[in-house]
Amino acid sequence: MKQATSRRITKYTGDVLSIICQLQHATNAEIAGRLRESYPDISDTTVHRITQRLYNDGAIGLAPSSSQGCLRYDFSPESHDHFICSECDSLQDIKVPDSVRCQIERQLDGCCFDGPLVITGVCQQCKNRRRNYGIN
Repeated sequence: MKQATSRRITKYTGDVLSIICQLQHATNAEIAGRLRESYPDISDTTVHRITQRLYNDGAIGLAPSSSQGCLRYDFSPESHDHFICSECDSLQDIKVPDSVRCQIERQLDGCCFDGPLVITGVCQQCKNRRRNYGIN
């Protein structure tokens, strides 16, 4: 884990942290969109610099990229597993039990995990939407 450094927190930085806290996972574009509700003139470059600094300082983490390849920031700087919906691209934190990791490692002839797992599937909302439209 990166060591968090103490820096002055600007109004933008505090708001970026608040937005990431609310959303749990967010792209710079999502953060900028929310910030522009209060600061209409804030630039994308400013948002990028703030998120990069927060990440480099260990205050936030990186989440799996969006389906369009956009970088997503994670409120939790700790390494953890994720579930991504293959339909709506929503992202959820999950905890894959050690027993499941061991089963997967056995199937991989003893290969060891050295990072988080990303599981892809269909979230409950998309599953319900499919059911409502008669799609399997």
